Amino acid sequence: MSVSVYFSNQIVQIAVGTRGKKGSLKQVFTTMAPEGSIINGIIMDADALGAHIKRFWEANNIPKKDVYLVVNSNKIAGKKLEVPNLSGKKTLEFIKREFADMQREDEENTLAYTSIGVNKKTKVKLLYAEMAPKEQLREFMQVFASMGISLKGIISGEGSIIGYAQDTLTKLAKTFILQIINGNLVSNVLFVDGTFSYYNSVRCFNEPGTPEYLDDLGRSLNQLEQFMSTEKIQSPVERIFVAGTDNNNLNAYNQVIRDHGVDSSAELVNTGLSTNPQLLHESQTALFAVSGLFDQGSASNFLTFFSVKDDEEEKMNPQLKRYIIAVVATLAAMLIGLGIAITFRLIQQSKYDEAKSYNSSPAVVMQSAEYDAAVDKRDSMLAKYNSINTVVETIDSYPVCSDSVIETIEETARGYAKIEILSFDAEEGRVTFSAKADDVNDIYKYIDKLLEEKIFMTVDHTGYTYSDTDKLYDIHVTCTLAESVGRDE
Repeated sequence: MSVSVYFSNQIVQIAVGTRGKKGSLKQVFTTMAPEGSIINGIIMDADALGAHIKRFWEANNIPKKDVYLVVNSNKIAGKKLEVPNLSGKKTLEFIKREFADMQREDEENTLAYTSIGVNKKTKVKLLYAEMAPKEQLREFMQVFASMGISLKGIISGEGSIIGYAQDTLTKLAKTFILQIINGNLVSNVLFVDGTFSYYNSVRCFNEPGTPEYLDDLGRSLNQLEQFMSTEKIQSPVERIFVAGTDNNNLNAYNQVIRDHGVDSSAELVNTGLSTNPQLLHESQTALFAVSGLFDQGSASNFLTFFSVKDDEEEKMNPQLKRYIIAVVATLAAMLIGLGIAITFRLIQQSKYDEAKSYNSSPAVVMQSAEYDAAVDKRDSMLAKYNSINTVVETIDSYPVCSDSVIETIEETARGYAKIEILSFDAEEGRVTFSAKADDVNDIYKYIDKLLEEKIFMTVDHTGYTYSDTDKLYDIHVTCTLAESVGRDE
């Protein structure tokens, strides 16, 4: 029996079953980690997280062998790569060069990759390659070690879910979207013509189950449509598979999807999951954990290459046998020195008793307690500091209507229309302005130019009106800025 555990934020999901090319699910468990103990896959309070999961694990008699961890973290970088047919070692060297621009000098990293097919034109391998900090992996291993569990593998949520979709959903459709709803995090996977194309995760700030929350989900699908338009992908989306909701919400959700201009309808994913109807909804909700039961090969496991350096260092010690022989040869001489050692030990014992008496004194014990309290205070402040940094990173992802954005809007309009900025919604990242022109066709040409600008995620507009006073055609345009646009200024 295998166990797959999913970490991202507060929701911890555990899938128990048989791991293989076709995973088989037996049970699903869900628990809420202590608040603030893990944020975006980064452990903030290892002791609280480990203690909570240990209690939950033992209370539910979950197996402690063959345990894999699936992690969604913004510290794990991923890329879709085309790689020539190379040996395993040369493939790693190729991937390492591709990540060279993301490698920090003060950070050790390790790699993993998942095979996602072959380029039909060039006949080279397609891989989804990933890089994770070794220190982060060590923290995960230490948390489970405190529970008496030795992790057999650590896999990224992106690579795991892409591999699951490649193995199962490509048999049902060639161009499709898989949307996984997990609390306030929604992840979307786009496959085009049977091959993985794009992955994104969006944080929803509205309460799950509300109309506003459904609108957040629908907007994330619209972003994929915008991506397909930008990349000039002609293949229509055949199906939209959704995991993490129930059948009762689909009618309302499909209406929201249509309102966002998405033609396909959503349907619950059920391929490769439990055949037990009572487990089907739980397995959909915990799809990231369940995907860890689908074995994508040893290369997708970060721990496969994490220990290679240590293994090589052991092999680089050819004198080990000679050292053992030398130890045996000197054993006889050591026996002779045993008598001297006993005498020396008696002298040292006297010194030890003196040092013990000093360390047991009330003054030293009090100083030690003060030091321990200072260390605890420092660790607590460090955890708060890391939490603040995470919040700052999230804030930095919001776009800003900067001078360069306004300049782009005005420059794009040059020769077509006169514009007037009406408003900017900072929370939604939306710029609303009026475009006026003598010829209504010039306004629509201006809209087409806006759609070509990569700084806009969406471009919406109302119908035009004609002003007898100005003798001009007027149209209101709303542009949603892409993530982090304007932050450089």
